[in-house]
Amino acid sequence: MGFRDFNSSDYERLVEIYNANFPDYPTSADEARYTDESSDKSNFVQKRFPCIDPDSEDILGFARITHTWWNFHPQKFMTDIVVDPKYQHRSVGSRSYQKLIEELDKLHATIAWANIKEDMPRSLDFATKRGFVEKQRLWESRLVPSEVDPAGFQKYSQRASNSGIRISTLSDEEKAKGIGFLKEVYELTQDCWSDVPLPVPYTRLSYEQWEEKELKNPSLIREGFFIASDGPHLAGYSNVWRTEKEPKTLYQAMTGVRRQYRRRGVAMALKLKVLDYARQNGYDVIKTWNDSANVPMLAANTKLGFKRQVGWITMEKTLE
Repeated sequence: MGFRDFNSSDYERLVEIYNANFPDYPTSADEARYTDESSDKSNFVQKRFPCIDPDSEDILGFARITHTWWNFHPQKFMTDIVVDPKYQHRSVGSRSYQKLIEELDKLHATIAWANIKEDMPRSLDFATKRGFVEKQRLWESRLVPSEVDPAGFQKYSQRASNSGIRISTLSDEEKAKGIGFLKEVYELTQDCWSDVPLPVPYTRLSYEQWEEKELKNPSLIREGFFIASDGPHLAGYSNVWRTEKEPKTLYQAMTGVRRQYRRRGVAMALKLKVLDYARQNGYDVIKTWNDSANVPMLAANTKLGFKRQVGWITMEKTLE
């Protein structure tokens, strides 16, 4: 087996292997390409290496090292390895791991992270044997919009409204107020993300990087990006994404409320707007993830009828 640098012609094979391993979260070559190209190359390291069969020159899998925009540190990296199921259990993963260790050493890395599904015992065992330990656990939840009766939750929307909260969409507000409003939304998102439980404290994005990662992302649904306002002040937001491979699925990316507006029904009112959007536009399911320690948001999702699925574990290894 050998390795080479990743090139743009490899995206189709990358998503083929990824989707074979994770059929519940299918992606497309265009989406994977945008995720890569929207990262700030001046600060972020991103290296991906195809593992090659020397005889056939087939790509057997991919190994990747990348900085995480939400936990940026120059010497801490997310790692992942995906192997074509046809070539698993043939040392492709082990050889790919050695390649990653060699590259991490060149980068003087101090920490390596890896995300692994709870129901993938071989992957968990692989990481544990190599010194990775659990750092965080995210629980996936899913909701079928057609099975929820929103009438039973209107008290939350009424409570928020009675306290002066108004909810509108990014699409409407952007048209009315322009870039000045977008910068207010940027500040709102960064404040909310700063309170999300993460393995290490959140790293604020620059406005330019947020614009690339979110506003210009073709997967963002502006009509499904709901913003709660208290007069001229922004109180919270909830946004969703779509994917090419799952046209009837919404991904609930974030629901966040600034601290001074909590316990006023704002988060639930925002989630109800997302639910209404999903119902009106014919979406079959909403998928979301929450930290296992984020009790308030887990409780809100449970009230709405979200059903817990298999979780994802962030594993961490200290490098010497």
